[in-house]
Amino acid sequence: MNQNEPIQMNLQLEQTTPVVCEECGNDTFTRVMFLRRASKFLTGAPQDTVTPIPTFACAKCNYINSEFQLKVDTIEDQEPE
Repeated sequence: MNQNEPIQMNLQLEQTTPVVCEECGNDTFTRVMFLRRASKFLTGAPQDTVTPIPTFACAKCNYINSEFQLKVDTIEDQEPE
């Protein structure tokens, strides 16, 4: 098999589980974006940059499930050793 060929799986819909909104139980989602800004002083670019990060929000209530949330580890979040 060539490394560039996509992996094909014999997966039936019945073998999967639905993803539902943690807030309202809806089972449809829309694609949304988190935007992250990076300072030009950190990147060395001539201006600040904005990076889009795609995720999914509930189509009914716009809630973003925890599994789709952007996880950002910060120094404040780390516990001391």
